[in-house]
Amino acid sequence: MLRIIGGKYRHLQIKAPDSDLTRPTTDKVREAIMSALSNDLYNAKVLDLFSGSGALGLEALSRGARSATFVDKNSLAIKTIKENIEYMHVKEEVEICLSSYKSFLASHKNEQYDVVFLDPPYKMKEVYDEIVDFLFENNMISSNGVIVKECDTPFYEDDRFIKYKNYKYGIIYVTIYWR
Repeated sequence: MLRIIGGKYRHLQIKAPDSDLTRPTTDKVREAIMSALSNDLYNAKVLDLFSGSGALGLEALSRGARSATFVDKNSLAIKTIKENIEYMHVKEEVEICLSSYKSFLASHKNEQYDVVFLDPPYKMKEVYDEIVDFLFENNMISSNGVIVKECDTPFYEDDRFIKYKNYKYGIIYVTIYWR
């Protein structure tokens, strides 16, 4: 079981999909991400691509985000996210999409997000740049937007952002880009 670390729903237990196809972000890493984002979460519109359990988006909602969109192509992950949302009573603030990231992005070009969590399977390293490029090309990241990448390797500077920071937790790297 996972738990919500902080905010309005602090200490609530949430489920993770019972599958080897997802890798939930650990409590320690989620706490660090949320601490780094702190003020960026307030009233933010969040996109949680490759959602898995939905822990990142749910944690953001607990800490003041106004809405979260959860996207995963795994039906078991989507089922788990729905159960977590039901348990937390946050149905009004969420959108849930059983979809590949490509289909979702193509069908939501008119949306703009303040915080984007990217945590695909680590073997899919090529999708990080593809997704960020798509977000910029289609104006899907707000002018003060933040992108959070979680991977087993660090990422580096991107001229489209005013700053970035790498964090390392065991074998996990988290790179946060601020616009």
